[in-house]
Amino acid sequence: MTPSAPSPSGENVVAVDGGTDADRRDLLAIHHGFLAANDPLDADMLRKVWDGDPRRAFFNTNGHTYQGLDDWLKVWDYYRVRFRLVRPYGAGNIRIVVRGDMAVIAADGVSRTKEWVGKPEETHNPKRYRTTQVCLREGGRWKVVHAHFSEQAEGPRPDQQA
Repeated sequence: MTPSAPSPSGENVVAVDGGTDADRRDLLAIHHGFLAANDPLDADMLRKVWDGDPRRAFFNTNGHTYQGLDDWLKVWDYYRVRFRLVRPYGAGNIRIVVRGDMAVIAADGVSRTKEWVGKPEETHNPKRYRTTQVCLREGGRWKVVHAHFSEQAEGPRPDQQA
C-alpha cells in the first residue's frame, strides 16, 4: 500500500493498494460523495455514487439492512426531518484496495455532527463511525454496490487496556 495525498476535507488518506491514479480519484470522489450526500440526506446526490439495483444490500449504523437504494432512501426520508446538521462530515482514515473492476473503500474515524430536532423518539445518533463500501466498475464508471456502516467505539480497545 502506498501513502496518498490529503483528502478534500484535509484529513489523510491512509493508503491505496492497486488501481490507477484515475481509479483513486474516482473512488475518493465516491467516498466523499456519499458523505456529502449524508450531511443533508440528499437522495439525488446519493444516486450519483450508489448503484440503483434493488438486489444490493446496505447495512446502516442503526443495525438494519436495506435492500437496494430506494429502500435505503426510506431511512433518509425518516431521519431528514428529525436531524439538523451542526457541522459537515469528517472523512476519516481512508484505505482503498482496487483489483480489476472491483474496489473496497474502508474508513474509520468518520465523523458527523447532527442533532435531533425537537423531542426525539429515539437516541441513535453516532458521532463517529466506520464505513466499508464495495464498488464495481461497469461501463467505465464506479458505483457502490454494498455499504456497511457501524458505530465506532471510543477509547482503547480491550486488548490495549491496562
